[in-house]
Amino acid sequence: MTALQWLNSLRPALPLSIERGEDKTEPHRPMSNGELRRHIQQGAVLVNGERVTPQEEIDFPVFSLVFFPKSAARRTTLV
Repeated sequence: MTALQWLNSLRPALPLSIERGEDKTEPHRPMSNGELRRHIQQGAVLVNGERVTPQEEIDFPVFSLVFFPKSAARRTTLV
């Protein structure tokens, strides 16, 4: 199972999207596939303490999943 497929299977436990509609009144939604892929490519997702690519095979067991590891405000750790 690739990293992108595995992360998609974890919905709705993933962090919400930072993207909002044009008028900024609509509530946050779950991340889209494209947004999730972009975060993975930019290094904003660590699996077992390591960066992964969207097409990389995941080595199980997974004991740590961190979103936005460099941000104190947005860091999300799923164990």
